[in-house]
Amino acid sequence: METAILKSISAENFASFADRVVFTCVADGSKKEYAMNTFKAGDDVINKVSYVYGSNGSGKTFFCKILREIQRIIALSPFSMMKSSQIKALFPSEELLKPIPKFAFDIAYQDLPTTLGIDMIIDNITYHYEFSFLGEKVVHELLTKKYRRTEKILERLSPSFQDITVRSELKSFEDTKRVVKEDALCLGMAAMLNNDFANMLVDTIKEINVFNMTAPRLNPGEMEAFSEERIEKYVKILQKADPTIRRMHVEYEEEEVARQKVDFDDFENREIIQTKTTVGVKTDHALYDHGVEIETGTDQIEFFKDESLGTVKLFTTLPYLFDVLENGGILVLDEIENGLHPALVKEMISLFIDEESNPHHAQLICTTHQPLLVSENVKRDQVWILSKDKYGKSSLKRLSDKSFSRTKVNLTNKILEGALGCNPDKFF
Repeated sequence: METAILKSISAENFASFADRVVFTCVADGSKKEYAMNTFKAGDDVINKVSYVYGSNGSGKTFFCKILREIQRIIALSPFSMMKSSQIKALFPSEELLKPIPKFAFDIAYQDLPTTLGIDMIIDNITYHYEFSFLGEKVVHELLTKKYRRTEKILERLSPSFQDITVRSELKSFEDTKRVVKEDALCLGMAAMLNNDFANMLVDTIKEINVFNMTAPRLNPGEMEAFSEERIEKYVKILQKADPTIRRMHVEYEEEEVARQKVDFDDFENREIIQTKTTVGVKTDHALYDHGVEIETGTDQIEFFKDESLGTVKLFTTLPYLFDVLENGGILVLDEIENGLHPALVKEMISLFIDEESNPHHAQLICTTHQPLLVSENVKRDQVWILSKDKYGKSSLKRLSDKSFSRTKVNLTNKILEGALGCNPDKFF
């Protein structure tokens, strides 16, 4: 299977997005500038890098949470048949079990469903998946595929499993669809019961990497991210930030923290296993005698505890950066510049533009406050503006929809001036 490509995401009545917003990575066909920033996928031309600008509180983090929420709800669907005590044993963090956040500042939206959607291109086939929740019940679910023509694979018109229609690759799930509860997604349940197609699509959506750079640490990646070859690459980069680093020692540990049997006859005594991964890092540093490095002398430190915050943040980003660049995929970074020098951030972004460092057309989507990131060689259709009105509603606009000539406008200056709507009114 070829690498999956993110085409678009959408949300309605979700968090600060009261009305429907749609974000797309498909390039604006009328803009011919900087062709090296794009690649071809089927009938579409896709932007390699997309920037989402907005003032504090405009909805940038909620924008990233659209993908996180889709991933979370798909992952939780198989647990719908379990008792609440069993679910809490598997998911001690109540954050994972919270209801979908609706738009909170207008009571008219409380009785409306929340709808989330995603479009992906896999092997030149475009899959559109969306679902709607009203309270804790699924009131709508739709999955289509498009290759020359559009075909419905899954359609759900009410919370009841009786109103679920499956076709094509999901047809084999017809006799088992009765296991789908009112608060569970049919696609997630089909994947749980090992439908190959559902598994492929669910795994593809789950593999989208979404991280908030303001967090003290990012979640550890897979064990392959800390191979000897990778660690050597990390050390070479980290030496630019801390020239005394010589070696890195990584302890990767994955342990089982919970195991629950699925209490349902059709699941054939299946078990759900929850694991916890921890990564410990120590680094060896050079010792000097009057400026001369001692060949046999090193000083070892606890990396996460004793190294600078910026160096730690750089390191925790590297595994995900190398994963998508070497294998293809989608990386979403909330506030990409947080803790990192702008020149370093621009260098990271350039890795996605360059064909040599990004042979599999990995995509980067980043939210940012940093106007210098679009100072040169950035297409207008790569830049999105988030803003919030006086009613608390966030809206999302594409810069290429604004009527001005790029040759006559400096995007960095316009963003600093607030002329494009992504800066707040003066606070003081």
